[in-house]
Order: sequence, then structure tokens, then C-alpha cells
Amino acid sequence: MLEEVIFGQITMPGEIFRILVAFLGTLVATYYDLYNKKNVPDNFLYGFLAVAFLVNLVFYEENLFLFSIVIAAFLSAIGYVFYRVGQLGGADVFILASIMLLLPLHPSFAAMAFNMPFIFSVIVFSGVLFALYVMIYFGWKLYETEAKAKLVYGLLLIPYFLFAYVYVNSFLFSPIYFAFITVLLFSTIFFMMFKESLTTLLSEELPVTQLEPEDVLALEIMNKDMVERYKLPRLLTLAEIERLKESKVPDVYVYTKLPPFIPFILAGMLLAMFFARHLLLV
Repeated sequence: MLEEVIFGQITMPGEIFRILVAFLGTLVATYYDLYNKKNVPDNFLYGFLAVAFLVNLVFYEENLFLFSIVIAAFLSAIGYVFYRVGQLGGADVFILASIMLLLPLHPSFAAMAFNMPFIFSVIVFSGVLFALYVMIYFGWKLYETEAKAKLVYGLLLIPYFLFAYVYVNSFLFSPIYFAFITVLLFSTIFFMMFKESLTTLLSEELPVTQLEPEDVLALEIMNKDMVERYKLPRLLTLAEIERLKESKVPDVYVYTKLPPFIPFILAGMLLAMFFARHLLLV
């Protein structure tokens, strides 16, 4: 099944309709992410996922249907792990799974040399855009606060320059790959150099009574003894919040200023539509 989809001549039935539904759903989610305090209603997320599944049934193609279900389940499992450790929002997982069901492959006008999951290109472009945003926007914020960097992590540039020298002179050299690798590596170095300052910048101290489900605690800057005493989790659930209230836990630090990610998913979809072929070395 996998080989037939990737290397076969399968195209997506109902391609235009699938694209319209995918963009409309992601656009609505983007609105909520930006203007509703990053709170995308659960009913909308469930509805979008259900619509995506139904569209896949209406434009049924056996191999493509099974392919989309398997990849969507695989990505959801990985996304759930990132969600549980506070690295990805629950809404983000639903949106990515819905996009995968609606657009399991790149549209025909993307002119791909072979079929590969559309969502992979979306994740790549979204991740690179997000990394650029974090470095530029929060870099300026840190500059304004005169945050101190741990310059020792700048030593990671040495292996990068060695890699760059070898890769640029390699027959496998791709300027797109090189640019993406550079952005992702530089964003990693940026995060490591300013980790403590970024944590402080992105969080604020709140009383337990103001906590909400899916809040992410900034355990890094909290008292270690308190974290262990109250067994504070990274990701809060309603049950955990009630437990903390009953335990009369003092104020905790919460990541309240994390940037929304769904807008970057929307931008990544647009770029993947027209430029995904440049990700291939063939």
C-alpha cells in the first residue's frame, strides 16, 4: 500500500474541495489561536476532524484512504507525546491530523517527483518559519531587557562551520536544505544561550485559582523542593488543578506568553503548496 501511494500514479480525488476545506478549517483555527487567547474550541476541533474524515470517505480511494489514516494516527501519536510534555498544543495536534486526512498527498500542481505526505512539507516549512520568528522577535525582546547569554554554547558554531564547508562542497548540496539546517541549528543555539531569560520572558507567576486546563508550568524556574513536594506536572489537567487547590499550593509560574503555532501551520500549508518540490533532491 505504501509503495503504491508514494511511487504510483495515485492522485487525490476531489482535490480542489479538499484544499478549500483544509484552508478554511485551518484559517478558523488560526483566528481562535490569535484572537481567543490561543483557545481553539474543542467542538470546532472535533468537528474539523470529523469533516476531514467524511471528506476522505466521500472521495474514497482505498489505498489513499488507508494511507491517510495510518499517517494521521502516527503523527497524532507523536504529537500527543509532545503535547504531554508541554511542547505542542492539543489544538495543534488536531489541526495537523485533520490536514493529513484532507490532504494526504501534495496537490497535482505542486509537481512533485513522487508522492510524499503533504503534512511532512507543512511541518518543515512551519517549523522553519516558527524558528525564524522566535529568533527575530524574542531576540529583540531579549536585547531590550539586556539579557545575558551563555556564550559557551556559541562553541557549537565550530562544528556547524565544519559541516557547512563539507556540505557546500558536496554533490548533495542543496541551498534549500542548507538554509533550513542553518535556521534550525541557529535557533537551537539561540535557545540554549538564552534558555533562562526566555523562560522568564515567556512565563508569569499566577495563583492556583487562575490556572486553566492545558496550562504549561515553567518548572525550570520554580523552587525544586516545591515541585517535588507537590509533584507538579508540566501540563495541567482539570483534575491536577483541583488537586493543587486542595493541597493549597502557592503561586506557580505558567507559560502564558508562548507564541501561537497554528498561524505558522497555515503559512506552512501555503508554502508547501507551491514550493514543496524544492525539498526533494531529485
